[in-house]
Amino acid sequence: MPDSPMPNVASQPDAHHATVQDASLVPTGYEDQRHRPLREFDGPSELPITLALNDIAMATLLATPESLEALAIGHAYTAGWIERIDQVESIQRSRLRHGLAVRLNVPERLAARALETAPREASVSSCGACGAVEEAQVMAGLVRLGATPPLAAGALQRGLATLDSFSRRGQHCALGLDATGQVITAGMDIGRHNALDRVIGDSLRSGHWPQAVLISSRCSLELVQKTVRAGITTLATLSLPSAMAVEVARACDLNLICCHRGKRLELLSGALPTLA
Repeated sequence: MPDSPMPNVASQPDAHHATVQDASLVPTGYEDQRHRPLREFDGPSELPITLALNDIAMATLLATPESLEALAIGHAYTAGWIERIDQVESIQRSRLRHGLAVRLNVPERLAARALETAPREASVSSCGACGAVEEAQVMAGLVRLGATPPLAAGALQRGLATLDSFSRRGQHCALGLDATGQVITAGMDIGRHNALDRVIGDSLRSGHWPQAVLISSRCSLELVQKTVRAGITTLATLSLPSAMAVEVARACDLNLICCHRGKRLELLSGALPTLA
């Protein structure tokens, strides 16, 4: 598997990385970490995991690449593809261009039944990319947004200060912010991707799009995808994104900001804000 799942992303020279500490001192309110090498990034791990029955790709999940056999069997069982563990004759793992594949070898009648009853299986996972059948679907629709400065740090802090007032127990919250950090739309849901979908849906209906989205969660790839597809140039999340999310955000010119639970703001991709 290639080291980089986005081959069109130019790698940053080590000499440039040597200046990161100095660059982080620019008076914008952000710590400039845009050029931190991905190999030094310590966020959570995720990969596209394609699940197949025999030769049939059934679903691609964005998931932590650990205990994949258990993930595949559990997903196959809860999705109704199999009814008993002894229906799985063997399991094979292989590498794909961007992620991994787990193939469950089952009797052909089971694979045919699963394909007939759920040709595009809808996952109950909180992962917004779950249900994508081919790995290419997970990467589809990504474009370069063009370099656009993010919100001023003070404006984002104003949005963070209002987050608690919108929060609901057991749910994620997504806030659409205008250029001053005022909330113009809000979405709450048990799934972080659903909360973001609600903000995007409200914006489609109203025609009034936010300058930034703030989400009360970590950031995985599907949140980057949805934000880019919506043409929103800034995505801020409370906790660490995955390295893959950072890499794709950089390739798409998305301003990706880790807010570290409101304690500090790290700009991980995009353009530095202009000084007031």
